[in-house]
Amino acid sequence: MKIVVITSWFSENMGYSENFFPKALAKLGHKVHVVTSTAQVYYDSPAYQKTYFKHLGPSIVEPSIKNIDGFTLHRLNFSKKRFRILNPFRFNGIRIHNLQEYLWRLQPNVIQVVSLIDEPTTYDTALYAKKNGKMIFTESHIHASVIRKNNKKGLIEQIRSFIYRFHMQLKTINTFTALCYPIAVDAAEIVESLYHLPSQKIKIQPLGVDTDLFCPANSEELIKERKYLRDSFGFQPDDIVCIYTGRFSLGKNPQLLAEAVDRLQQQHENIHALFLGNGTEDEIKLIKQKRGCIIHSFVNVRELPKYYRAADIGVWPREESTSQLDAAACGLPLILSNAIHVSERVEGNGFLYEEGNVVDLMNKILALKDPKLRAKFATVGVEKVTRRFSWVALASQRVEDYKKYL
Repeated sequence: MKIVVITSWFSENMGYSENFFPKALAKLGHKVHVVTSTAQVYYDSPAYQKTYFKHLGPSIVEPSIKNIDGFTLHRLNFSKKRFRILNPFRFNGIRIHNLQEYLWRLQPNVIQVVSLIDEPTTYDTALYAKKNGKMIFTESHIHASVIRKNNKKGLIEQIRSFIYRFHMQLKTINTFTALCYPIAVDAAEIVESLYHLPSQKIKIQPLGVDTDLFCPANSEELIKERKYLRDSFGFQPDDIVCIYTGRFSLGKNPQLLAEAVDRLQQQHENIHALFLGNGTEDEIKLIKQKRGCIIHSFVNVRELPKYYRAADIGVWPREESTSQLDAAACGLPLILSNAIHVSERVEGNGFLYEEGNVVDLMNKILALKDPKLRAKFATVGVEKVTRRFSWVALASQRVEDYKKYL
């Protein structure tokens, strides 16, 4: 089967679905092409030069075709379009040049678009499907925690929903969508209520993990690597190290973890925290000034597993993140917010804490000082991710849907 995956931007050293899903499809024996622009992820971020350049290279690269991880990557020129008509609250969408003509040349059996509606790319792909008697598959990664406060619809979302109800471009996308894959129950509700895709075209499928890359320290070599990395940070063998990865924004609130560790250090507990990612100077300062907290800059996805294996507990104080599954695959017990909509990630392999309650977060961390409990949670987490959340398992399920459509 020839499958084309379309994403508005792409970086080879990131750990997003557009990196791992095509790799898994190729591993299953399919001919896979990823069509994207010459833009790196976050190419227009003010922090790109400081945070991402040394890992990803220039923010915009040359058009090219190359083979990576078993699939063919096609980079095409693009323009930055003010896409006010389709999405009145987003002004910097990417339009890939000559996308429809390129798809006609590739003649795919299946077209999978990474985004449902956030970019002009999706509409252009739907137009190709309309002209050529095909259907497309889409995804939605929008959690309620990202666009809603206290899980309640705000005025902006209500206005958007009203506009989208009568929007011809969105109707075209919805008409020529065979299936959309939201990543959780709340994401599915948003697809139906905000973007008005009929429920029979919605199928929930979580994001996955590359379990070849993310695995526990189960060999002598990986155990030595864990010790070396912990030593490099100055951690003692009996220290308990919490890890957070991602943006340091107040919306994600890693600062709450820093506050919890600071208070535990004040109580003479051997608890530390390692923060991998990036943020503003103010966001970083709020973490740096706390005891027991170490900040490390963004690392590319192939380096990331060793940092999880060097830690003992994965903590994400707010919102969902695919990093949570990556950490579980590496054998880390998790502590997540009780406000998330993917509690299955932590069932049997960690705790939910009361979001925003630093004392409750401290207590959950202290409970995981027990090495036997951590070991139990690690076993459950690794088995669960391998069985339910590996990209190969998820790709196999999606291929069955593609076959039914064909």
